[in-house]
Amino acid sequence: MKSIGLFLATCLIILGGCTTIQRGAAAGAAVGGGIGAVIGHQSGKTGAGAAIGAAAGAIGGAVIAEKMETKFCTLCGRRFTSSVVYCPYDGTELKPIENKSN
Repeated sequence: MKSIGLFLATCLIILGGCTTIQRGAAAGAAVGGGIGAVIGHQSGKTGAGAAIGAAAGAIGGAVIAEKMETKFCTLCGRRFTSSVVYCPYDGTELKPIENKSN
């Protein structure tokens, strides 16, 4: 049990400097890998299930995190997803919004 706590603490320290999308991908991979391992265990292919689950979870987590990460226009105040670089209304370069939970 002590090793699990140490592992989780290490993961939190490593992920602390990552972007929102990287943290979302890592969290999705961890959850997907765990669920995939459980499902794969039922068919005798724990490793394959974990690998497939981790890959699917990483992709899903990155997509969700990318949609959650927002930027704003310093001129008009409108908000956009992180994929938008310039405000379509006035052309100002968008700035990232820092989430208080990060």
